[in-house]
Order: sequence, then structure tokens, then C-alpha cells
Amino acid sequence: MGEDMKIGEWHFPEELHYDEHHQWLKREGNTIIIGLTDYGQYTRGDILYLSLPEAGTQVKAGEAVGSLETGKWVGRFYAPQTGEICAVNAEVLENARLINQDPYGLGWLFKIKTHSSEGQMLMTVEQLKVWLDRELEREKACDV
Repeated sequence: MGEDMKIGEWHFPEELHYDEHHQWLKREGNTIIIGLTDYGQYTRGDILYLSLPEAGTQVKAGEAVGSLETGKWVGRFYAPQTGEICAVNAEVLENARLINQDPYGLGWLFKIKTHSSEGQMLMTVEQLKVWLDRELEREKACDV
């Protein structure tokens, strides 16, 4: 892994891209690997159950493609770009806590094969910092 940036108490590898669903993306040729960020797993809590799309599923950018449940939360995963699910991490389906333990490594979720570069707005780690700092401020304001 390359350098990490720390935002609050969470780590974000600098070589990855990020979206507003607290997912990280790593492009390898035509394939994009998708996972949940350190902050994403932290705010959701211990992940108890996971549902992910099957390999071969066609997905559209922005579409919900899977879900997760924690003690306090049910959430969705989203396809950041249009394409086809080409791999799903069987390990996390067996043991969802891997996402909590190693969000950028063993805890990856699925891979999409894509031929389009269009998709949701992705952020670099610098852009993510600006966005997340604002989000965290907003949450603080609500806690008062």
C-alpha cells in the first residue's frame, strides 16, 4: 500500500478514489474494485450480514447493488460505474467482519468490469478530506 491520509481518526489510502457512499474504488485496467472505507465501516458498526450481487450481473452507475446490516443500521452498496460484476469477495460473505477489520484489504466487496469512464463523481483523497471534514462538522452541529 502507498501513503495513507488521516482524516479525523480514519485512514484513507492515497492511491484510491472515493465516492459519497463512503466506498473506495481502485481501478485496474477495465476492472474496478469496490469496498467500504475505514470511516464507512466505523459509522455503520459491526457488520452482521451482507448481500452482494452475483458475478455476471449488469449494473448501472448509481444503482443499489447490495446491502449490509449491522446492529443499528441497514444500508446499501452502490455501483459507482456502469458495467458487469465480474467478481464477488466470497470471504466477506462468509465473514462480514473482515470489512470492519481490514476495509482496504481482505474486506473488499466486489469488482466491476467497465468499458465506460462515465460514472459518479469520484473524489481523490484530497477532495474527500474537504468533503468529509464538512460532513463531520455537520454531525457535530447536530450533537449539540
